[in-house]
Amino acid sequence: MSPEELWMMYNPKLKAYIRKKVSDQYEAEDILQEVGLRIQKSASKIQEITNVEAWLYRIAHNLIVDYYRSTRKYELIEDIVEIVEPKATGQENYNKETAECLLKLVEYLPENDQEAILECDYKGTKQNVLAQKWGISKSGSKSRVQRARKRLTAVLHSCCEVKKDHAGNIIEFENKENNGTGFSCLKC
Repeated sequence: MSPEELWMMYNPKLKAYIRKKVSDQYEAEDILQEVGLRIQKSASKIQEITNVEAWLYRIAHNLIVDYYRSTRKYELIEDIVEIVEPKATGQENYNKETAECLLKLVEYLPENDQEAILECDYKGTKQNVLAQKWGISKSGSKSRVQRARKRLTAVLHSCCEVKKDHAGNIIEFENKENNGTGFSCLKC
């Protein structure tokens, strides 16, 4: 059976299954699309699978579990001041200063990127809400936010050297001209 035939046969059932588990319509659609991509990637192995339906539901189940794990990973911080330095490492970090700097560096981005960063990362607006506001698809909204984040990172790295510890805390932050200051950004 070809991947296209599998998709046509099981798409409605998988969609219903995913929608029962994921209340956000856009997220459910994204998960369903990912199932389709996994079917395409496994096209050469499909003939070897003894129970194709169970295999498809296992893929969907695993993607749903991944979705719920990733949504619990991040919490919105209402104010930059709330960023606290972790006690576990015992090492000084520059997380708060970097967050303040990034907020200033947003000004160097194009208007669309500024809006994407401020709405999604600073105000905590959900990407499906942004998609509706911008009149684009949910995946288009995700792409816009990801591109904006990459551009913001590029702006940061254009003037500063940033080093992180194993937990992702910023432990060194210096401008590339190395003027000897501990925390310094040319654009801030």
